[in-house]
Amino acid sequence: MALFGSVRQRLYRALEQYDRTDPVSVVISSLVVGVIAINLIAIILESIPAYAAAYGTTFFLIELVSCIFFLIEYLLRVWVCVESPDPANGTTRAQGQPSNLGKRLRHMLKPMSIIDLVAFLPSILQVLMPGLDLRFLRILRLFRVFKLIRYFASLDILLNVLYDERKNLTGTFLIMLIVLTLAASALYVVERDVQPEAFGSIPQAMWWAMAALTTVGYGDAIPMTTLGKILGSVVTILGIGMGALPSGILAASFSDQLRSSRRSLEASVTEALEDGILTQDETERLRRMGNDLGLRPETLNELIENTAQLKARQSHSTVVLDMDGQTTQISGNGNE
Repeated sequence: MALFGSVRQRLYRALEQYDRTDPVSVVISSLVVGVIAINLIAIILESIPAYAAAYGTTFFLIELVSCIFFLIEYLLRVWVCVESPDPANGTTRAQGQPSNLGKRLRHMLKPMSIIDLVAFLPSILQVLMPGLDLRFLRILRLFRVFKLIRYFASLDILLNVLYDERKNLTGTFLIMLIVLTLAASALYVVERDVQPEAFGSIPQAMWWAMAALTTVGYGDAIPMTTLGKILGSVVTILGIGMGALPSGILAASFSDQLRSSRRSLEASVTEALEDGILTQDETERLRRMGNDLGLRPETLNELIENTAQLKARQSHSTVVLDMDGQTTQISGNGNE
């Protein structure tokens, strides 16, 4: 049982705590990313009738192997999730202690676990229920790309930004909708008699207004009257400013998230060095935080060493660092 638990802990660290310095974690993440990339290419090529007819067997084998791979990955993640240090994953009613069943059920309801499930479930349903037309479920295979969130910190940060700024983005899109409706209504009034096929109704005019506001300008519908051209120019200029609003909100929030995460990591390093000793457990915790931010191990080590040197100088004492199985002492005069 001890060996069993040790293997589960090792797999948990490799699957759920991505570490660039861990060969097993790197191999697993590389396999997942590689399989996802092959799947996306196969899905795109399969939509071409000539390729689907010529390489149908190859596409089927890719899908079969991928489903087996994602199924095994999903089962392993459910199995190892009980090693999570988060006590909120599940508790028993009697003792109030974390339970394996509760942790697994809670894990299966997490958004990333649902994405893992959707990665293979539609294909399995097609095999189990061949009599039903479930071809529409094949589009759900594209959800496999969201599994990349685990391995790219920027994607995770972007999702957090979208959630944090949801109210501002909703307000921005509401304003754009109002401007879109007003622009379409104005062009409908001005151009409907001249171009009834393009501006014969407000919904028809909305197509032109959308193209103008987004500064795309397809050219399939353009104002012909002088007043219509003036309105079109105004709408295009408004579109330049309106289009910059969502991107500006996202860019500013993304930058704030990065700075906030970096400050949180620096605060954690300072807190870990408060007693003058950085233990191996504290080092691993800081590395997990660094991995979540996409920091290279060398960058994190430099941050830890600089903070330790500052701590040693300010306190005129010696700071002990236990990193990578090596113990380093940093004194107040800068000697190691």
